[in-house]
Amino acid sequence: MLDLDWERSIPIIDIKFDDLNSIFTEYDKALTVTDFSAIQLGCRNSNFVVNTNKGKFLLRIVNIGDLNNENVAYELVKDKIKVPNLLFHTTNHKAKIFIYQYISGVSLQKIIIDSNQCDNSLLEQVARAAAIIHNTPKEKTIRLEEIDLPPFDMWYQYFLDNSMVKSQLNIELGERIQRLVFDKQKLISEIDEYQSFIHCDFRPANMLVDENKQVFFVDWEAACTGHSLADIGQFLRYRSFFKDTNIRLFEQVYNSFANRKLPENWFELSLFRDLVNPLQLLSSNQEAPLRNTDLVNIIKATLAYWGY
Repeated sequence: MLDLDWERSIPIIDIKFDDLNSIFTEYDKALTVTDFSAIQLGCRNSNFVVNTNKGKFLLRIVNIGDLNNENVAYELVKDKIKVPNLLFHTTNHKAKIFIYQYISGVSLQKIIIDSNQCDNSLLEQVARAAAIIHNTPKEKTIRLEEIDLPPFDMWYQYFLDNSMVKSQLNIELGERIQRLVFDKQKLISEIDEYQSFIHCDFRPANMLVDENKQVFFVDWEAACTGHSLADIGQFLRYRSFFKDTNIRLFEQVYNSFANRKLPENWFELSLFRDLVNPLQLLSSNQEAPLRNTDLVNIIKATLAYWGY
């Protein structure tokens, strides 16, 4: 539920105490690490809570070979929405390293699961932040690393033809997805019209709620230019947690801050855009039965929405 139990795709780095001290001394020579613990949530990057003689910090370690726009994205949003302060970043031969302000809080994912719904005051903050992120002027994003991708209208079929995806879907389910994609081709061109700077992993798991019920947005490494509706589809992916009133409120708040308002059929567009994500994740050859079961259920829920 809400990807809480997904298997990690990359194990947490086994970092040594001396390595930690070396990293934090580079940031501040007066800092001494007293202890640390790994944060188990997440699938790729290694995150640690690090206690020092000057308080707690969050340490992120990212594979150097991966696309990473974290520090560029941070500079684009730090004065516009709530994000933990990026205090230090460096690169060594193995990884990109980030030291952040530690935010004492709980993920929005956990709050939604525990209450079986999304609180309106938190949802309003998410909708506002999404609009502000998407308002980022194009000329400000030129430093972002970008992946060379094929045209959007090829994505769905590309993954449906993938052997790993086929192995996770039975023939009947695969045919239902094919029919939906064929019948909804018009949505692809509509989605493609809404391009902007996006977070690209805009899930409740990447949103921290502090003791004052303020939402902080984290994990910016995948940020890029892409479909605005992709962010929205990711956030609303687990539809059962969001009431119709939540959906209407999201639209109202987003549109009140957005330079470009959502189209009337924005919810259907975002739902359809998000369909490509589980298909892409199913194309991985990683053994991940919990994740794959959840991904198939997401696909089934999307099909059910349109009666396929």
